[in-house]
Amino acid sequence: MFPMSSPAVAFFLSLLFPLLAAAAANLDIGKTLSGYSDFSDFSSMLNETGVADQINSLQTVTVLAVSNGNLGALSGLSSEDKKMVMSVHVVLDYYDETKLNKSHSKRAKILTTLYQETGKARKQVGFLNLTNTGKGPVVFASAVPNSHIEAQLVKEVSTKPYDLSVLQISNLLNVASVSPAPYVAPVASPPRKVLAPAPAPASTSTSTPTSTPTPSLADEEDVSPTSSKTKPSTGSEPAAAADAPGSEQEKSAAPASAPCGDYLASTILMISTWAWFLLTITN
Repeated sequence: MFPMSSPAVAFFLSLLFPLLAAAAANLDIGKTLSGYSDFSDFSSMLNETGVADQINSLQTVTVLAVSNGNLGALSGLSSEDKKMVMSVHVVLDYYDETKLNKSHSKRAKILTTLYQETGKARKQVGFLNLTNTGKGPVVFASAVPNSHIEAQLVKEVSTKPYDLSVLQISNLLNVASVSPAPYVAPVASPPRKVLAPAPAPASTSTSTPTSTPTPSLADEEDVSPTSSKTKPSTGSEPAAAADAPGSEQEKSAAPASAPCGDYLASTILMISTWAWFLLTITN
């Protein structure tokens, strides 16, 4: 036998105590829940998401378990979201009914969850509020502001002081961006007052109404036999008449349109004037 003060004994004990402590702290959440059929689905979800292995690697933990009939909120979620929800139900501290009954307070106590340890938590998603006023049930809720879903403590399921505690709660906890928020009916907005249309701005220039000119006699003579409208007199009739389309016969007949009667009268007047001039000279 080695004396108790020998270095060999001291070295042996230094190796033995950590091994004994590790064995004592070794957890198996699956084995613990296997004796409770009401939590078989919850245990399967812990294994499916890998949260069970994380629990077994801890030394002090409280699991907030939910019975099989209250896991419907997990349906349709992705694997990552399911893992997030399950991690929020793992508190990194030891709480049993005895400790809860001694934790009466008017203000909520903040609990840190396994999800906070992942480094993926945003704001207060990885924290829970524990409310125990001593005048009602113990309530767990997400520490996220405006979280509407709470869970009440149902009973203590299993404990291994001060390493593992399993507490049953009434339902899954609300997790921001995963759990659907309760429906809130939209508030009807008051009817808007219909305003009269604004008057149109006054024009800066006064428009003078244009009167339709009365066609003259000359204009009536220029009216085409195939047109039912009278051309207005604009003072530029010769140019307009020259530009108006017409047949080659109408253009060639234009110079011969002088009246013959006027030409004959002028000739007679000139002959009479010369005759009177000659008679005056001879007398």
